[in-house]
Amino acid sequence: MGEINYTWLEQYGRITTGTIDEPVFAMPLTALRHPEKAKLMLEVYNEHLRADSLRSAAVYFMHSVRGLMMGVHYMTALCDTYLDLSLENIHMKLMVKDGRPAIGFQLNDATEHSHPIGVNGPDTLSSSWRNEVLTSYYSEQLRPMIEGVAVAGGANPGQMWAQLASMLRWFKTTALQMDITETEREAVIQGYEHVIAMPPEILGLKKNLLTFKPVEIDNPHQPGETMLMKPVCCLHHQVYGGQNYCYSCPKLTKAERQERYDAIMAAKSG
Repeated sequence: MGEINYTWLEQYGRITTGTIDEPVFAMPLTALRHPEKAKLMLEVYNEHLRADSLRSAAVYFMHSVRGLMMGVHYMTALCDTYLDLSLENIHMKLMVKDGRPAIGFQLNDATEHSHPIGVNGPDTLSSSWRNEVLTSYYSEQLRPMIEGVAVAGGANPGQMWAQLASMLRWFKTTALQMDITETEREAVIQGYEHVIAMPPEILGLKKNLLTFKPVEIDNPHQPGETMLMKPVCCLHHQVYGGQNYCYSCPKLTKAERQERYDAIMAAKSG
């Protein structure tokens, strides 16, 4: 395990210990547990997102929440220390870049905390501690925030949770490709397998939607290779005034996906 890579946290999680300047909207992240306050955020967010409804904006908000999810997995598996990512320690800042909204998470207290040391040293950090941290974070931090935003937007919490599934798997795949030790590799896998096997009640659901059956499709960006189909639609087609479905969207038929594949390949050949 090593030091926290703050550049990685900011790039992939939009988590910063610095100051996010000139936001168009800001509020303590704890406020999102309350639907009436979460609705204020969604209304400002959607002014720039231009989704077809607050429901779609609430689901699309999960594109930002995934940063917090990756942050807690990253620091419990690959770092010697961790930052407090509780809702109480984060101020949400909504920025607009190139006409599009981006949500950042500014930490109020950036103190690094040491992990418990295993009986045989840092590398033997017990999986039970990691499991406890992850279970607690999903149930006590992510869940109330997601449920508050879901009520505010009239969205289905299950559809919102499902947005995290592919990104959680992406984090596992990406982390395993890093220059890490076998112990760290096992920690990444163990953390992933723990959360996809958690009882659904922890997420407030009837089924744990963080797990899904991978479906491979041809990758037009890397011909000859495959990529994963998204487990659920991300509503990309319902934002910014209406766009095409993603190539990897499960809503596309086989014929529609082939048509998109051919169009992407034609554009690449120029």
